[in-house]
Amino acid sequence: MSNPVPHSKKSLRLLLVAPKGRKDSKSNQKPLFNMALGVLVSLTPEHHHIEIIDEHFGDTVDYSQKYDVVGITSRTIDAKRSYEIADEFRKRGQKVILGGLHVSFNAEEAAPHADTLVCGEAENLWQTILDDVASNTLKASYNSKDFPQVQEIVPLDYERIAKASKRTKVDGTKSIPIYITRGCPFECSFCVTPNFTGKLYRAQKPEDLIKQIETAKRVFFKAKGKSSKPWFMLCDENLGVSKKRLWETLDLIKECNINFSVFFSINFLEDKETVRKLVAAGCIMVLVGFESIKQSTLEAYNKGHVNSADQFARLIEECRQAGLNVQGNFLVNPDLDSYEDMDDLVKFVSKNNVFMPIFQIITPYPGTSMYWEYKNKGLITDEDWDRYNAMNLVIRSDKYDPVEFQHKFMTSYYKAYTWKNIANRVRRNPYKLLNLITSLAFRKNLREQLDTFEELHHIKDKR
Repeated sequence: MSNPVPHSKKSLRLLLVAPKGRKDSKSNQKPLFNMALGVLVSLTPEHHHIEIIDEHFGDTVDYSQKYDVVGITSRTIDAKRSYEIADEFRKRGQKVILGGLHVSFNAEEAAPHADTLVCGEAENLWQTILDDVASNTLKASYNSKDFPQVQEIVPLDYERIAKASKRTKVDGTKSIPIYITRGCPFECSFCVTPNFTGKLYRAQKPEDLIKQIETAKRVFFKAKGKSSKPWFMLCDENLGVSKKRLWETLDLIKECNINFSVFFSINFLEDKETVRKLVAAGCIMVLVGFESIKQSTLEAYNKGHVNSADQFARLIEECRQAGLNVQGNFLVNPDLDSYEDMDDLVKFVSKNNVFMPIFQIITPYPGTSMYWEYKNKGLITDEDWDRYNAMNLVIRSDKYDPVEFQHKFMTSYYKAYTWKNIANRVRRNPYKLLNLITSLAFRKNLREQLDTFEELHHIKDKR
């Protein structure tokens, strides 16, 4: 009689799914794979078989396949779609685990759609889940708060991710995601990081980072021309917290011979040496959360400590002259912003030729302090998660008609991508082809959304 295989050694067949919400923007900068699923793949022992389905790339879900467990992650905008997928698998007797940002803060809502819920980061609980699947003792929920705090960043296993996903090699126009740091010490009211990843700032070990970049280049990058470089999207919540550590990281990245984009805190762009090091390391664009060009609004968002509205134009021009694109993210709030403020914002991004500007209607995402504040005050008017793409007004508007306000927002956003603005942006900014391609994609997507909105609300008929 043979001995039974220990649960920890039993081979499991796992499916990991990244759903796509119905109103997810077509113009989003889309990394080559979902980072949450990349982390899970990297945490999973090699004797387990893993498949990845990512609907953002057009992957289709085959419900006829049999798995030991199906894991589905989701952001708020993907939540309804994740529930649909989960329900279909469970109808067929499949075990389903739901996790991710949205589920972590909406466990009661998600519970009817899953056999198991995972709340918080998975690094220190994933092995326990796999063992419980193998022993058929899967619990109804696992919360990261019940496990040791995550102190380190798990190195991504790019070779295994490539094998598990359906992604093929890409040239330098498509981004490969990577983490260098996790966590952020700040507490911006509209950001989920403090309540999910946490304020503990963790950094990759230099040797781990270099190894990951080299492996990623080998398995995911296909050079197009002798001088082409791979493009890595740094998914850090905030790369710039300590200048000393930031400089050390940039010096390290410089050795790797890559291009990269990154989310960045504007206060570090005040330092010319930091900007020089960014460019020298291969940074082609930084995404900066300007949020507003009004100082009073910045104070309302708890960002007055790092941002000062009157410095934005100067910093954008200084970075441009140094060879760095600054992508600006701006929030519009019916309680704080007038129609004239939106006009001023369009003038600002046009005058300063802001690279690929992003306008967003203030959206209280579950898990943020803003969500709890708005919820407690009864200010949230819509919890249809499909509409949580920062293009829809989901909070109460006392000053303006909601439809009129949203239409003004959408037309203002579209004006930031007039042909004249696009031409000036391409002419003035570094990496002209990148500016052109991204601007055209944004313009097309915004035109489609504006047409759909006007048709839905019969706005064209009223003219």
